[in-house]
Amino acid sequence: MPVYDYVCLDCHKSFETVLTLTEHDKEDVKCPHCGSKHVEQEAAAFFAVTSRKS
Repeated sequence: MPVYDYVCLDCHKSFETVLTLTEHDKEDVKCPHCGSKHVEQEAAAFFAVTSRKS
């Protein structure tokens, strides 16, 4: 399952959460620090693993 990075707009703390695609689409994420639902997903870098050598 994917890991998503969020930041709480109330307490300004960042956190990660593991969500299924269905859970992520519902956007019902709460801050584990203060319990606020006023959170925003952070842009995250990613990388792809392929079988080709560069």
